Amino acid sequence: KTIKPIKTMKKHLFFSLVCLLGLSACSSEHIVLDAMKVYDVVNSACKLNLSETDTQPDIYETNIVKPASLSLQLEGDGIVKGVLEDVKGNCAVRKIHVQIANDDNKIMLVVYHDKLEALADCICNYDVSFKMSRLSAGDYDLKIYFASPGMKYTEEDLMYNGRCKLEKGHTTKITLKQGELPEV
Repeated sequence: KTIKPIKTMKKHLFFSLVCLLGLSACSSEHIVLDAMKVYDVVNSACKLNLSETDTQPDIYETNIVKPASLSLQLEGDGIVKGVLEDVKGNCAVRKIHVQIANDDNKIMLVVYHDKLEALADCICNYDVSFKMSRLSAGDYDLKIYFASPGMKYTEEDLMYNGRCKLEKGHTTKITLKQGELPEV
């Protein structure tokens, strides 16, 4: 008579383990579905055209050294609105992209453009707005790279490497180092 309760107990234990495995599979799938992403990327037309040969030297010198900046605002739903201002790139650039990689409290943004069909003899300032999904308030390690087409970058392309604090309803502004999107 003691054999039946042991068999029943083994069945219950086996059933419980199967249920736990099933639940853990569901929760890991949930993590994959909630991966951080960048979307709604929109870039402006050329805001300021700078040419070494056609722009007045004082205007050229003043504006070519002005670094780009990044503003981040954490909304109540965990969506982050981002705006890169005054990103410098060849005047032939038509579409600027932003990609993200993250690991816990480390975020890496890669900013790049499509391959250029022909190079123009000028540099433009562009604004790029985008949204990032699901972040909570807190401190993050942030790296921003200006990459060449195909998202190729090196440490020389690192425009920002530092801490970033996100608070709901507050805009965080970061000044990047001087640089421009690589042409090729």
